Amino acid sequence: MFVSQPQYEFPFPPDLEQPGSQHWRMVELTLHAPWFLLTVEIFDAEMLDCSMSRTICIAWDYDLAEVLRGLDPETVLGIVCMMPAWASPNGQWSSKEVREVWMCSSPAGQSVLLVDPAGEEFDCGLVPEHVEPLKKDLVLRVAPAKPRRRPHSRRKTPPTGNRRSRRASARKSEA
Repeated sequence: MFVSQPQYEFPFPPDLEQPGSQHWRMVELTLHAPWFLLTVEIFDAEMLDCSMSRTICIAWDYDLAEVLRGLDPETVLGIVCMMPAWASPNGQWSSKEVREVWMCSSPAGQSVLLVDPAGEEFDCGLVPEHVEPLKKDLVLRVAPAKPRRRPHSRRKTPPTGNRRSRRASARKSEA
């Protein structure tokens, strides 16, 4: 789904690079299908109060569900579904925040069901015609974002520019 060319490889400093990884200045989408941005918080093993966020581009809804199953829900900061022009009301690529990810299964097959902050359900378009009994399992529920205070900051007005800091916690349901 994502492809790049050798001329777009970014020369990353070897001391900062993870073994076997490559860095790219530009990637191309090979399909006009929904895809995802998953942002997680990574904590430093030596300094527990130190963390950074990492955003992962994920091509398929099933891959999103699998990645989420292997994560600590508290580290998930947010999920965004990038919707192609054919699935967007404005006829252009758009984004849709994802609050819940569900796996649905029936004798007809499996699918991933997504829920936005307004409670609207949506999917990525390739869903089997489910028949009863339909089983729905919650994979992950992302808590609404809460304003994040900067440590040691006493500023009462926002800094110049349009930078906002926000963090959402994630909780896994017992459902």
